[in-house]
Order: sequence, then structure tokens, then C-alpha cells
Amino acid sequence: MAGIGFRLAKMAREGGIGGIVSAAAHGTAISSGPWLITAASVAILAQWSRGSLSDAEATLLHTVLIYAFSLTAVIAAPIGILATRLVSDALFAKDTGRIPGIIGPALALGGAIAAIVGALLFGGIAALPFRASLGATLLFAVLTQIWIAAPLLTAADRYRMVLLAYVFGIAVIAVSIALLTRPEAWQILAAIVAGLGVALIMLAVVLVRRFPAPARLPRKRLVSVRQALLVGLAGLLSVVAIWIDKWILWFGPQSVTTLSPLRLNPINDLGSFLGLLTLVPGLTLMLIVTETRFDRVFGDLMARCTGTSRLKRIEDARADLIGTMVDGLRILLISQLIVAASAWVLAVPLLDLLGADIRVIFAFRQTAAGAVFHLIAIASTVVLAYFNLFGRIVAIWGAFTLTSAIATVWLWNAGVGAFGWGYLAGSVMAAAIGVAMVANATVNLIFMLFVGNNPAVVGAGGRLL
Repeated sequence: MAGIGFRLAKMAREGGIGGIVSAAAHGTAISSGPWLITAASVAILAQWSRGSLSDAEATLLHTVLIYAFSLTAVIAAPIGILATRLVSDALFAKDTGRIPGIIGPALALGGAIAAIVGALLFGGIAALPFRASLGATLLFAVLTQIWIAAPLLTAADRYRMVLLAYVFGIAVIAVSIALLTRPEAWQILAAIVAGLGVALIMLAVVLVRRFPAPARLPRKRLVSVRQALLVGLAGLLSVVAIWIDKWILWFGPQSVTTLSPLRLNPINDLGSFLGLLTLVPGLTLMLIVTETRFDRVFGDLMARCTGTSRLKRIEDARADLIGTMVDGLRILLISQLIVAASAWVLAVPLLDLLGADIRVIFAFRQTAAGAVFHLIAIASTVVLAYFNLFGRIVAIWGAFTLTSAIATVWLWNAGVGAFGWGYLAGSVMAAAIGVAMVANATVNLIFMLFVGNNPAVVGAGGRLL
């Protein structure tokens, strides 16, 4: 991502006001474009379904989509982050021949697990009719594969194709639904699967063209078992941390049964979703400014460590690294605080504009506040990933998940006014632990580079924490 950030930073630096606007637009599209497009499309589909489908059919469609987006993200996260890490390593080593043997199994594994989960959930637990259950199961499988494939294209510097594939896929969905005369929920699901299938095919074609070598399984282990487990667990917990309070509150105050025994909490779900959208400006800024600057100074430090520099020059580079990190954290914190404050002030007119229940305001405001600390936690994990300390990343997201769950259960009987507090508590804990762990690692960075996390000393798996 830092490589993309360098180009966007140059665009902003050399293009004047237009360059700044263009860099911001590109940064938003890369960091959050698919998320925003999907969010807008699902919102439009939900609004359309209320007037075009029966209440039961609209509820079925709404429930399937929410469960699909939450559970497929959980399934894809550990597989996708590990595959992206292995592909990035292969690109760095200029060994692209082994990449198809990484991508193919990752997509197959993710699709298979998602299909099994979808079939058990909708065909077994919810006992949907066959056509609806089949559509939901296929939706699970295809969506999971898209979650895995999209970051791989970004790592391979084909990020524009990700956005294009989403746009084409959604266009296919829109046209397919428009051609239906008397739509039913299973037909809408079939249209969604068709559109997502088009998007997945587009992503797959680009991957095949980018890496045309035959897909063969690697003959040797590409990463140690411990490192693979840590990287996968980091990806898994980063998603679970976001969803854990929502899952708990699906059985809490104001929750409703949709597809028995499946449940949702419309008040909390909408407020949390809108609040999480406030992360977009911070993620864009992280891509264009903070990670780009950090990558540059970290590269300088590594060059000195692997060259002939004396200890003083290495320590000078570490001091520059610390200064860059502090400055980047300040920029992120100020910008996200401004966004959160704006969300608090404009919450009422925004909800009125959307026609939402005013009780959504509590989850929205608390989630927008939590997004400030969530962004700090994300920035911390980015730095720790550079340091190859994935055990600490697991600790950060694990603390987020555990704290969020405990706070949500503790405030169980507080009603809608407590919605979002679990996420806020979890993000505060994750940010505090993340900053502390980054500070500790940076203080001991030179020792870890040469001894403490040197594969020649501690083994290929690296240190646990």
C-alpha cells in the first residue's frame, strides 16, 4: 500500500489544488472504494425491496445479506491476509512463478468453507426453501472469494481493477433485477450471485494475466507454521473485533427474530454501520500520508542496518522513525477527531435525511467516537506488521474483541442508549495496547533487528511477541 501512497503523495504535491483533490479521491477509492460502493448498493437495494417485495421476502433478503457480509468477512480474513502476505513475499523476492500456487488454493479453500457454512446456516438452521438456500449458499462462496482476491490485486498493483470489477458486478445486479417482472427473494439472490460472479471472473482474469505461470502447489513450506497461525489469527480477530458487539446485540434489547432462529438488531446495526463509515477519511489519510512517510524512513533505517553504517547513524535513523511515527499519529488523531465531532453535531439532520429511527443516534455517535481509537489501533498494527511482530497484532485485536464483548454484556440492560459502547470500549483498549506495544518495539528496535527478531537467532517463525 505504501507504493501506491507514494504515487498519490506525488500527485498531491505536484498537482496543486486539483492534484490534492485527485489524490484524495484516488486514496478513498483504493482504501474504501469497494466498501462504499457496496454500502450504497445494499442501502439502495434495501430501500427498493420494501416497496417491491412482501414483508417476509424483504426480511429474508435483508437477513441473508447482513449474515453474508459479516460471516464471509470472518471466513476470508485469515485466508486472505496469509495469502496476501505470501504473495507480497514472492513479489519482493521476484519469484512470481510460485504465486498461482498460492492464489488458487486460497480461493478454493475460502469458497469451500463458505459454501459449507452457508448451506448449514440457511439450509439447515434457518431451513429456507431450496432455491433461497441455494442462492444464499452461492452468495457466501462467491463473496468470500472476492474478499480474498481483491487484496491480492492491490498487492500486485492492479488496484484500479478491483473498483472496476465492483462497478461492473453491481451494474449486472441492477440490470438483472430490473428485468424481473414479479421479483421474489430467491430471484434477487440469484441476480446478486450473477453480479458477484461477474466481478469475481474479472478479478480472476486479471490475476491470471498478471501471474500466468501454471498453478502448482509449492514444493516447500513458504512460511513457518507459527508465523502462518499468527498472521491468520491477526486477520481473523481484526474482523471479529468489529462484529462481536453486533453479534451479541442481535440477541439484546430491540433485537428481532427475522429468519427463525436467526436474529438482527436493526437499531444498533444501522447506527454502527453509519458510524464505521467515518473511518473512511482516516484510512485515506493513512494511505496517502502516514504510511508513505513511515515506509520511507523505515526503508532508510533498514538500509543503514544492512549496510556499513556506524551505530550512531543507525540510531539517528531510528530517531527519525520515531519522529515520523509521532507526527503521523498526530495527523491521524486530529483529522479523525474532526470527523467524529462532525458526526456528533450533524447526527440529527443526517438521520432525518435518511429517514432513520432517531434511536439510531446513540449507536451512531458512540461508534463514530470509537472509530478514532480504532484508527489508532489500525495504525499500530501497520507499524507492527513492518516489524514482523504479528503476535502483538493478535494481542491488540484480541484485546479489542474481548473488551468489546465484556462491555456489551455488562451494559446489556441499559437499552439503546448503550449501543456502541462495547465497540468504543474495545477500540480504546486496542488503541492503548497498540501504542504501548509500538513504543516498546521502537525503543528496542535495533536489538530486535539484529538479535531479538533475527531469523538467524530466533528461527524462521520470529518471536511470539
